[in-house]
Amino acid sequence: MHDLSETIVAVSTPPGRGGISVIRTSGPSAPAIVSACLKGNPTLGRKPRRATLADFEDQLGRPIDRVLVTFFPAPASYTGQEVIEVSCHGSVPVTAAIIRELTRRGMRLATPGEFTLRAFLNGKLDLSQAEAVRDLVNSQTEYQAQLARQQLDGALSRIVEPLRNELVRIISHLETALEFVEDDVSPEDRQSLHRALEGVESRLGELESGFRFGRLLQEGAQVTIIGRPNAGKSSIFNALVREERAIVTEVPGTTRDALREVIDLGGIPAHLVDTAGIRASQDRLEKAGIDKSYEYLKRSDAVCFVVDGSEAFGEDDWRIWYAVRELPFVLAVNKSDLPRRAEIPAEVRESGAEIVAVSALQGTNMETLLERLARVVARDRPGEQDGVIVSSLRQQGCLSQAKTHLGKGRKAYREGLSEEFVLYDLRKALDAIGQVTGATDVEDILDAIFSTFCVGK
Repeated sequence: MHDLSETIVAVSTPPGRGGISVIRTSGPSAPAIVSACLKGNPTLGRKPRRATLADFEDQLGRPIDRVLVTFFPAPASYTGQEVIEVSCHGSVPVTAAIIRELTRRGMRLATPGEFTLRAFLNGKLDLSQAEAVRDLVNSQTEYQAQLARQQLDGALSRIVEPLRNELVRIISHLETALEFVEDDVSPEDRQSLHRALEGVESRLGELESGFRFGRLLQEGAQVTIIGRPNAGKSSIFNALVREERAIVTEVPGTTRDALREVIDLGGIPAHLVDTAGIRASQDRLEKAGIDKSYEYLKRSDAVCFVVDGSEAFGEDDWRIWYAVRELPFVLAVNKSDLPRRAEIPAEVRESGAEIVAVSALQGTNMETLLERLARVVARDRPGEQDGVIVSSLRQQGCLSQAKTHLGKGRKAYREGLSEEFVLYDLRKALDAIGQVTGATDVEDILDAIFSTFCVGK
């Protein structure tokens, strides 16, 4: 079990030099220990949530820094405990000296995520909201941050909790029938309960179905740029990342190893990969690069297939087409600033793929290319389900497990088996749903979740 009687401390701002450094403390002894370090020992409790200017001293009375101290009394604090934040100058030695003094006086260094863990244990957040704190801190795009804020506001909890309550109602009904045989469930009630189970199972399925998009949103998508040598892949790569990252020359086969950069693709962090040009080659190094290109292709969430519009659609283009035609891709017909000679074959045109004429040299239609790639990456984006998209593998696993047990329980109930058999799976489903928000005992998974947080959060 986690000991909430200890007072913990950690730096909540990123490590290194900065304008200020915020040191967070939480626990029953926080006010007494921090006050003892302040010159004159001002009484912090008189000014909750108001920054107090004070001199922070070591145990010998030597000044360490002039700081701002803010007191958040329990239970109206982030962790639900007595919380004090000390804002000092963002110097590494100064920050370390203050931390050292606080630990010398009885505080313990916090483990990763321990402040949010205490918030969960004290009922300030449920488990899905706690995970949203981590997602918000780690967000790379505005859209990621927006969805994390919705989760933090309890969007998923507001959907899951009614489903859990409905399942509790169904289980209670069946347990009553099991306990009191004379109160057997009527055929009408059996149909009603079966429909209710069907409804819960369907709603869980809807939530789980958005996980692919949620995973992309959380982990990022891989978008591979592929084409034959000199089609302009590296120029398109540079234009999309808005930086001269790839070497561009007129010599075919310049790119031998893959280059990677992260871009914002419609709110999804996308790992854009520039690969070696694909063609028939006897050069050992070039062949190794081409093999690597095919490996990246297999792992891609979307592909940007680049064709040189100033030349005919050739044998190498056909080779690439056969590699990408089963994948989600956008066809970028490059060099639109030159006379058009490439005739895109009917087989390619009729595949349903997005086709965009671009000029990487002049920057023509690059925003359109980004939009089309974003559309392909987000092709499985779910409808707006109250603003909820499941992005956590843990949450998806809980929902999947609950749905599986509900399916088994509903099947047993439909086939007229004893309530005991039905209730076994329904209770399992209830436990799994409860683990989404932490309503079920989840002590064994807490450490695994909160260890992924940064220290100080």
